[in-house]
Amino acid sequence: MVPHLTILGVKPDLLLLVVISWSLLRGAKEGMIWALVGGIGLDLFSGAPFGTSTVALVALSLLAGLGELSVFRTHIALPLIATLIATLAYNLFFLLLLYARGCSIAWTDSLIKVVLPSTLLNVLLAPFIYKALYWLHRRTGPEEMAW
Repeated sequence: MVPHLTILGVKPDLLLLVVISWSLLRGAKEGMIWALVGGIGLDLFSGAPFGTSTVALVALSLLAGLGELSVFRTHIALPLIATLIATLAYNLFFLLLLYARGCSIAWTDSLIKVVLPSTLLNVLLAPFIYKALYWLHRRTGPEEMAW
């Protein structure tokens, strides 16, 4: 996350968007690398118990990596739908991990004031992040066979 970047009081989950996009483009294995490195970075500077972000991001990259197999990989709907589902799953899994570690969770407030606005912002930003990473993927990835 970029700590000072907010849009209408909501912080975008840029690392989450990168993990989703890269997992869609290159698969769960490469997405997990971003998730692991980025998750450790988040955990070092987060107030949450260490490992919470890492575990949630790695699980998310596995889920998003399933989209790599889709024939709609280049269609704009795939990153939008994947971001919607993955952001909700990530935030709920993160809250469940906190709850499992004994943290008190205000579920209604968390869902209404954090999860839903974050999901909306991530979906709005997804095409931009996906397009940028698609460009990087095309320039750094293995040559695809033309049929």
